[in-house]
Formats: sequence, C-alpha cells, structure tokens
Amino acid sequence: MRIALLALGLFLAGCANTARNTDIVDSELLRHIEGYAIASCLVLQPEPYLRDQGDAWASVIVQRLQGSLDPLVRLAEVVQRENGHTGMAVMRDEMNPGQDKTLPLMHCFELMDRPSVRDAILDAVAEERSR
Repeated sequence: MRIALLALGLFLAGCANTARNTDIVDSELLRHIEGYAIASCLVLQPEPYLRDQGDAWASVIVQRLQGSLDPLVRLAEVVQRENGHTGMAVMRDEMNPGQDKTLPLMHCFELMDRPSVRDAILDAVAEERSR
C-alpha cells in the first residue's frame, strides 16, 4: 500500500511539474506574442525612434519564435486596423501649460486589450502552440 501511495505521489508530482513547465512555456509564448502586438503598434507611430524600436523588437520576437510568420502577419494587420480606429492616449503637458502630450507607449500597450487584437493574440498563441 505504501509503495502504491508513493508511486501515486510521484506521479502526481510529475504531473504538477509538467503543468508548471507548460504554464511557463505558455506564459513566455503569450509574452512574446503580446510583445509583437506592441511592437507592431510602435512601427506605426510617427516618431522615428519608436518605429525603429518596434521594428527591432518585432525582429527579435520572430527570431525567438522560429515559427510560421502567418499568425504574426495577421496580428500585425489587426493592430494596424485598430490603431487607426482608436484615439491616442494623451495627458496635459506640465512643462507646456495648455498643451497635450501624446503617450504612444501607453497607447500601444492598451491597444493589445482591444477585443479584436486580444483575439488575434490568442489565435497566434494557439497556432504557435500547435506547431
């Protein structure tokens, strides 16, 4: 009986460890895909520095994933469409009273939570996971 319980305990511990490892892989994959969504938004901004950073970030993610580009291309298309349909985050510029300061980083971060972008992110994660 003790051996059976020990074997069951080892089996369950192995399952939990595998689940944790899967969670880590899935969270890293999700982070990469979300990062690609943000990078895709940054390349659409008017500031050259942000465009350059977005392009470089997206390139690193493509190299890390080493998968099909199709889900990422679809995600970038959704990001581009949503970027044109949402307003830019702004705040009052304290250094220049009466003027607004645009917040493109905040805009790109919040863009990934729009329903169509979130759906495209989850689709890309599912497709990448199934490879």
